Amino acid sequence: MKLLCPHCGQPVKANPIGRWYARFLCPHCKGKLQFDSRTNATGIAGSAAFFVMAYAIVMGRGETAWYVAAAAGVVWIATLAASYFLRGIVKG
Repeated sequence: MKLLCPHCGQPVKANPIGRWYARFLCPHCKGKLQFDSRTNATGIAGSAAFFVMAYAIVMGRGETAWYVAAAAGVVWIATLAASYFLRGIVKG
């Protein structure tokens, strides 16, 4: 999905991974931009799934912990991909 600056309409390359809720500037017009709420929500869900996965791996005992870790890992990868492919930007 190609992102366009809402200020000037020029294409913007923006990677949401690790930059949720952060403001950034359009490289063309220097207008303030920010990822939309959908992108931020999937990023936060992915972060939560990552911590559940890590906790299950480190602290879990038994077979159930590995199922929880595997399920959380799948959710983490899916939400991480979704935050990138469903990304959108708004005026910051």
